[in-house]
Amino acid sequence: MKATRADVAKLAGVSTATVSYVLNKSKNISPETTERVMCAVKALHYKPDLIARSMTTKESMQLAIFLENISNPFYGDIVRGFESSANLKGYSVMVCTSVQRYQEYLREAVSRRLDGIFMMMMPFQYDKEGLDMLAGHGIRVVTSGFFNADLKKLSSIENDHITAMRELMMHLYERGHREIAFITGLSRHFLFDNRVAGYLKMVEELGLPYGDDLLVDGRPPYGTTMQDGYDLTQKLLKTRRRFTALICVNDLTAFGAYTALQEQGLRIPEDVAVAGFDDILFSQFCNPPLTTMSVNRYEFGKKAFEMLYTSMKQGTTSFYLNHLDLVQRRSTDFFR
Repeated sequence: MKATRADVAKLAGVSTATVSYVLNKSKNISPETTERVMCAVKALHYKPDLIARSMTTKESMQLAIFLENISNPFYGDIVRGFESSANLKGYSVMVCTSVQRYQEYLREAVSRRLDGIFMMMMPFQYDKEGLDMLAGHGIRVVTSGFFNADLKKLSSIENDHITAMRELMMHLYERGHREIAFITGLSRHFLFDNRVAGYLKMVEELGLPYGDDLLVDGRPPYGTTMQDGYDLTQKLLKTRRRFTALICVNDLTAFGAYTALQEQGLRIPEDVAVAGFDDILFSQFCNPPLTTMSVNRYEFGKKAFEMLYTSMKQGTTSFYLNHLDLVQRRSTDFFR
């Protein structure tokens, strides 16, 4: 039987009105009482009547996440974190994953009067016209991957890729690597990727040899799959440019790089050290296990919702820079 507001009130030891106040954020309720109510909501799997609530609060209680590749585990964990937090506040979440339907999604967001959107869909987090249109209809937006976002109009949550690249480059440098290649996966002519900026900064700071053949662009506007990693590593190998370490834009491209390197009889890490970004689950089970910069993706999704919720409730915008952690595994465990 479906739980009711009265069931939540009984379990939490409060009135039904208090349950409504907590869920609607319409009155100041003590943290202790709020926690009891939310625990009861979770225990009973209570789902508020969104239609009735929207009539009271003038909200649709609907959100959306725009992203381009739900098959990448990196995004799946973020969606779970975002959606779990949204559901606890009574919001439903529409997950939009077709780049080809982007304009349709925008129209649907307006027609359904969505309250907010988390925009991660490459390359549309850079679509100023589309983002301005959403803002003009009162739809709050949090973007990711857009460091030049207009923070007067929208919020932004970003990974600190410059610091992460510094830590990863130092890790390789301390193991004797001087010729370090980087598969960007992203066209440097299309967008500004802070991993590229961090890489170039460290090449200069450490006085490392550099050439355009060591910085391998992806197919425009981006290419971050295992197939892309395989193709781009083959492209790098064909230049016959010497390199002893290879950084990949994410773990998926690193897995593709593994195959291309091993097909040429190159050993990882003895001949070429390989590292990635994201720390998706398979990175610890591939052979050899992959050194990577880890993102707590579930918490990243939760933080994105928290920022969007604050923006919707207070009409404010914010910026958050997310720290990454170096996870050292056998793919770089060799001193030259």
